[in-house]
Amino acid sequence: MSQPSQCFIDQVTAPIRLIDVLPLHQHSGVSSRRELSTVPEIEEYLSRTDPGNYSHRHLSICQKTSWRPLQITRGLLELFVSKNGISDSFWELPSCFYYRNDDVEINYCLPVNVNRRGSLTEVYYTIRYPEQKPDSGNWVIRQSGLYFRIDTATYRTISVLFSPTPNSAAHRKIEGFLLGTDSGTKPPQDPLYIHKILFAAYFPAWRQYVAYLERSLIPETSTTFTTLIEEPLRVGYDNLSTLTSLDSRFLQVSTLLSQGEDVLRELSSAFSQGKLNYETAGVIATLDNYRRQAVACCRTAAFLQRRAQTTAQLLANTLSLRDQILAKQQNSSMLQLNKSAVFLTTLTLLYLPASFVATIFGMNFFDLDQESHRIVSTPMVWIYVVSSAMLTLATFSVYHWVLRHDDAVVTRMSPKIHVGDWKALARRAITMRADSVRKLESIPV
Repeated sequence: MSQPSQCFIDQVTAPIRLIDVLPLHQHSGVSSRRELSTVPEIEEYLSRTDPGNYSHRHLSICQKTSWRPLQITRGLLELFVSKNGISDSFWELPSCFYYRNDDVEINYCLPVNVNRRGSLTEVYYTIRYPEQKPDSGNWVIRQSGLYFRIDTATYRTISVLFSPTPNSAAHRKIEGFLLGTDSGTKPPQDPLYIHKILFAAYFPAWRQYVAYLERSLIPETSTTFTTLIEEPLRVGYDNLSTLTSLDSRFLQVSTLLSQGEDVLRELSSAFSQGKLNYETAGVIATLDNYRRQAVACCRTAAFLQRRAQTTAQLLANTLSLRDQILAKQQNSSMLQLNKSAVFLTTLTLLYLPASFVATIFGMNFFDLDQESHRIVSTPMVWIYVVSSAMLTLATFSVYHWVLRHDDAVVTRMSPKIHVGDWKALARRAITMRADSVRKLESIPV
């Protein structure tokens, strides 16, 4: 669980919307709305308002962004909790909305918690869902939470909505439902309708999100399955990284949809235990339909995950086999070079003695006596012997030093290669024949 200081801010910067729906026998069911953002305002309003002078009380709280704390102070929320007699287990819900700088608990959903105290029944949970940013078109995973309490004796209800961003879809729809501004008519009388609104605002996006991921997967699978080892590869390690990322995202979809399915099942079970009227039965039927949709999307995501895993494994095997083929070709080339070196060494050993003898007799130390027809030498021939011995000794000394310091010598003598340039060249070689790849992307799988 997160620290309390990470879930709240020190000063309220956004209005906290508090909506009280009046009972039907007062003002013909007209709703009143107050936007309160400070502790004195809420305290003054709650203290002067009759505790039973509402049929439904709704508090809407938001985050600045999904990775920021709730736009409310802890003292302000404690005041609302104490004035309305909410149990201490409620604090488990706001603990899911806190400041974070990484993806910790990005896949965690608070399960449905049901507490019963006499005639009071409390239900709270969180759901995760995908949402497309309107400015960039990118998909992100967001989180919303809902606390709901109903008094079966007075049929009075309280709800608290936690939204990841200001003016979120669920906030607007629930506010329109409570105020009766969506359709211009009175809102449904069943307070359980608020759960239906929450899932109706977010759950249909799962199908769109899965389809978006599938559109990213199809080109990768088409290109991978039509790649031949003998030809230049049109895929590389960048494609393998993309497939691994898609595999992880499909796994996340299956996990979150399974959690959403559990939430919907528990809500239907909890709401079915009381007396059912026409509207309550309709809400439960709608929640069951969303649960079935979650099951269908979860199965699709699981299938696409296995497909991404199979494609990634095939691509990894292809790249590994291709590397082995290249290594075999390089070994064959090195073997040819070794054979050539052996041949040249044999020729050198064959001609070296004759060349050495010819070099010696070609020196000025020796001459041919024309009268006696004999080879005569100068007494200074010792200079050649001494010079040759010293040069040989120096050569072997340098060779011995190089053997002992081969690492430093090889490092200094080796050419400097920029790895980034080679990577760029490799990527260009991998992405050849782009026109053919585009044609293959349109092939149905």
